Amino acid sequence: MFNPRLSHEQALKRIGRYLKATRDKGLILNPSGKLKVDAYPDADFAGLYGYESNSDPACAKSRTGFLITISDCPMVWVSKLQTETALSTMEAEVNALAHCCRELFPVIDIVSEIGKTVGLETDNMSTMHVSIHEDNAGALVLAETLPPQFTPRSKYYAIKTVWFREEIHKRGVKLLKIETVAQLGDIFTK
Repeated sequence: MFNPRLSHEQALKRIGRYLKATRDKGLILNPSGKLKVDAYPDADFAGLYGYESNSDPACAKSRTGFLITISDCPMVWVSKLQTETALSTMEAEVNALAHCCRELFPVIDIVSEIGKTVGLETDNMSTMHVSIHEDNAGALVLAETLPPQFTPRSKYYAIKTVWFREEIHKRGVKLLKIETVAQLGDIFTK
């Protein structure tokens, strides 16, 4: 890190205490019987603003967090500051959804290839169900609308969303509304 802060030191100490206290624990993965891929993208809009320094531009950035599971087992998880400053909660959520889709689509392709190799039928999503669980209504509407229907406020980030909306429709991915309390990606935005 080029500019460590007190919050980084505190987080590192907390992780160390957690690892020390749980060194005898393990992770038990219990896959479901269905071949399915689920994604849980979430964003924390300007989550650090006012927490450390109001003059620090990094504090105005939103945090993207998401979890991708295969048959209910976590496979990919990410927690990362967004590269650009979002101007609304919906924009932060759409950025998180776009980032999640960039990771999700290769996972779908890999699962499909592995499924073919071991003899599972995964063509046309017949046995592989893919769902994206989103808790922001505006991001859901924007992601599901094809051809693109933009409002004057959402038109300026059209380019970054067109590709993943086309892929979502082409691949038959279901976008599902999920309550914020059930959003598994929320833990990665803190």
